[in-house]
Amino acid sequence: MKASSLFALLLCVGAALIALSGCGNVGPAPLTSPIPVPPNATPPAKWLYVDHDGTFYEYSLPLNEASKPVRVLDEWPRLGFPPTIAVGPYGDVAVASPTSLRIFHPPITSFDPKGAKLSIKLTPAITEVGTSGADLVDMEYDPNDNLWLLNNLGPEIDELPHPLSKQSISTVRVPFGQPGSKTAGFTSITEARFDVNATLYVYASSTTRRRLFKLAFPYAKQPSGMGIDLSQADFVDSSQYLPASKNPASVILGQYYGPLHSPHPGDPPSPPVDALSQFDEPLMPVNGLFPSEHTGAVVGALAADAPRQLFYTLDLSVGSLSPYTLPMPYRAQPKFTLSCLGGASQCGAHEHLFLAP
Repeated sequence: MKASSLFALLLCVGAALIALSGCGNVGPAPLTSPIPVPPNATPPAKWLYVDHDGTFYEYSLPLNEASKPVRVLDEWPRLGFPPTIAVGPYGDVAVASPTSLRIFHPPITSFDPKGAKLSIKLTPAITEVGTSGADLVDMEYDPNDNLWLLNNLGPEIDELPHPLSKQSISTVRVPFGQPGSKTAGFTSITEARFDVNATLYVYASSTTRRRLFKLAFPYAKQPSGMGIDLSQADFVDSSQYLPASKNPASVILGQYYGPLHSPHPGDPPSPPVDALSQFDEPLMPVNGLFPSEHTGAVVGALAADAPRQLFYTLDLSVGSLSPYTLPMPYRAQPKFTLSCLGGASQCGAHEHLFLAP
């Protein structure tokens, strides 16, 4: 029993003995201190995984200006092109070619196929397969350790439920771009992310537009558009910060393309920008939907580390790694920058960032 509750109970008993009055009707005792913030169940990640064009770099967290990769690995030896990659909430790493899927358990020390804990052949029961296999553009684990495949054949999104096995089949299939649907015309899907509530967010494009779509559990409805062109989107809920964190905020981070504000009456539309941006949640459109903060960086990958009040980015052109303060402050600048070690041919291409326990 909490001390405040015990104190109230003793007062009640004392009052009953003296006045024989009904203490149960007096209501709750007044609060004498703020309601405690619930503890965070997820400790800060130990590893930051950086994917540069099929090469896997493992960094120990926290980062500093002298950080170097602990390990550098070829994600799919002799494949000839970068595999699709995803990292699960418990540290599993999935890599996929057009025809098969490999799962590696932590610690990740090699991507030799002999070390894979599971190999799965891609079949039509898992995802759409053509003569050359599937066209996987992204994979993502949700918070419940289910693996989702984004396939531009269709296009469609498929869920493989946890635990994975050689007999795994898709239990949820989300079609994209069909005429008459909310995603009509958006026939090219690029990437997906999940928030802490397992809501699925998908970035897709048509011949003229790019938009972020969302679909909430149990994924029975069509994805709905959020009205913003936001790639590399990552979602931070206030519950993900440590209890002692200052200024915890629920935000969406990403690479935004569009105007920064609505035009004044009689003025022409504001010109679009391409900027690393933050949107406060819940989203509150007022004559449009605009960032609360932005900076001029253009990034190819982003991952938020709420317990440390940081987020990490990879520069789109040169692949450099930078941590920023979370939530994003006014005129945000990186705390420091680490150069990409892969050379010009590798850095800035097919980039991903993942946190791992």
